[in-house]
Amino acid sequence: MLTVLFAISTAQGQERVPVKVGAYEYGVVYFFDDGRPSGMVPSLIRLLNDSQDEYAFELVETSSRRRYRSVTNGEVDLVLLESSKWEWEELDVLFSDPIVQEQDLYLTLAGRGDADMRFSDVTSYPMLCVLGFHYGFAGFNADPEYMRSNFDVLLRYNEKEVLDGLLAGEAPIGVVSAGFLALEFGTNPDVRDRVTIASQPDATYDLVSVLSDNSAISLERFNQLIAELHEDGEVERLWQQLHRGVSR
Repeated sequence: MLTVLFAISTAQGQERVPVKVGAYEYGVVYFFDDGRPSGMVPSLIRLLNDSQDEYAFELVETSSRRRYRSVTNGEVDLVLLESSKWEWEELDVLFSDPIVQEQDLYLTLAGRGDADMRFSDVTSYPMLCVLGFHYGFAGFNADPEYMRSNFDVLLRYNEKEVLDGLLAGEAPIGVVSAGFLALEFGTNPDVRDRVTIASQPDATYDLVSVLSDNSAISLERFNQLIAELHEDGEVERLWQQLHRGVSR
């Protein structure tokens, strides 16, 4: 069962329309800090709720594999933040205008003379990846059986497990988002000297909102609210802050 983690109160007796916003652990998009929901999605929800009094955006936790069902069966009205390339094509959903842009990065252990060779042909080596995530090297096909049949991948539950596995020598290459790596560098500065980042990312992609066709808020109105948030630069400021220390 999905869990509503927080919502906004109605304003001075005016009933706001609830909008359930699905999110799952991914980089700095959504993570937990001392058990509290953190990241770009909670920040966006606060900005959206503070900017208008028509809708009450509510955070609902889902998972990377369950999110498709969450949208199509109406458990959530929309999911933040997503790529339209991540296997939504055959579902009856709508995509918002781009909100932010992210990258996935190849990593290997620092101090190795063959790093450039590894990065030039990553699919020739074992790689640590996240179960349910979509990668450029795999044509954005996240099916575990496809991944295991076509590539030498070790699938982990989250990006932290990918990085820890790389540092432990479980595989020569790991793939993580730029946001996650920035967060890790801030929390554990010594990690910066222990890894080498490839000069070319696995993928660069726009992140959008995916809306159900029965969403409580229309695509047009949602795009309008996001555009208003972009006008004052707050969205970009928050996103850059979450990526501090990692070039994109």
